[in-house]
Amino acid sequence: MFRKIYRALVLAYTADAANKTLAAISDRILDDIGQTRGSFAKGVVESVRKELDKEDSEVAEKKLAQKLHNSLGARPIYVIVNQK
Repeated sequence: MFRKIYRALVLAYTADAANKTLAAISDRILDDIGQTRGSFAKGVVESVRKELDKEDSEVAEKKLAQKLHNSLGARPIYVIVNQK
């Protein structure tokens, strides 16, 4: 429950910060970086959402490994995957 509240607050603050940044950026600068006023805030919020989803999946994997360790007595194996 607290995780959902945390996510909602982070995403709301991210959207607010993106909109404040957008207010300070000219159309020329946005054009130079290949963004539009409509896509800028959406893109920033989506990138933060992906990071939060990645954190959530890592936490879930660690919980599952710990649960298997506790129930089976096996040591958890942590794997670092290079996504490149």
